[in-house]
Amino acid sequence: MNSRFNQYLRLLVRRRRIFYLTVGLPLIFSIVFVAVARPSYKAVGRILPTSDSANIGVMGFLSGLLGQQGMSSVDGVPSSFLYVDILNSRTVLGNVMSAEYTYNKRGKHVKADLYSIFKLPRTVESIEDFREKVSAKMNLENGMIKVTATAPKPELASQIVNVWLRELGNFNQNIRVTQAGENLKYIEERLERARAEHQVISDSLVEFLNANRGYPDAATPEVKAEVDRLESNVNIKDQVRILLSEQYEMARLTKQKTTPVVSILDTAIPPSEKDGPNRIPIFIISLAFCCVVMVISLTILEARSPTPVDMPVTWAEIRGALKKDWRLIVSVFRRRA
Repeated sequence: MNSRFNQYLRLLVRRRRIFYLTVGLPLIFSIVFVAVARPSYKAVGRILPTSDSANIGVMGFLSGLLGQQGMSSVDGVPSSFLYVDILNSRTVLGNVMSAEYTYNKRGKHVKADLYSIFKLPRTVESIEDFREKVSAKMNLENGMIKVTATAPKPELASQIVNVWLRELGNFNQNIRVTQAGENLKYIEERLERARAEHQVISDSLVEFLNANRGYPDAATPEVKAEVDRLESNVNIKDQVRILLSEQYEMARLTKQKTTPVVSILDTAIPPSEKDGPNRIPIFIISLAFCCVVMVISLTILEARSPTPVDMPVTWAEIRGALKKDWRLIVSVFRRRA
């Protein structure tokens, strides 16, 4: 048997109980932690913000980025990214946290907002903390937006997602459509003033020509200059009127397009299975910690009492050590029973 392998095997047999603890303690800790820790549930909802977003794909994503630099973009791409930004905004998330939720707590129906449920102060920092419990991401292949929320109760997780989707619709109706309507109203008022100004200056030109019927044959230089000035003003007002008329029609179309079309493909339902805590990452982390402690402990013990390197290990010795440990474990459980 290789001497180095024999040395490691001798060390393993001699210090075997340290190795038992190194593996056993993380396993016990993981089981106890999962049993004691508050469970978490994840609810999922899906929305399709635009009717043509299914044709987005990667090229649409690239076109959307180019569109930000003044180039054309595929229809739906900017809107898809816009919906994700709206969902993740502090305004919408703040409304989600302030909404009232109903969930079962120790057999009683409790109503509270998320600040109270998650025990968070009503500050901007709390909204940033809440972002870690929710997610809104767009699938670049089909344009769908996946909305998820994690909560200690399954019905609470589904309510958060559905309220989040509802707040998206409220934001579209109360903010985006309102802004488009205000813009349309301003252009309409400005167009009415431009028409009135154009009519006034046209009437002034007509009155001036009626007062100078000899124009242009018997007109003085002063009359010609005044007519040129009035005609120039009429042309300017006419161009302004035409420009505002075009902008008015564009604003009407924009308002129509701004009216949001949010198709909810899947509303959130209470999840039936826990999303966490996951015992595997907990076990790996605790195992790594115990391995570090084991190495330190072995280093100290071996410095005080080195393991003999010239004593070969037999299989009979290994079996005997395992049987001894097993009998010790059985006796401990018998005493407790």
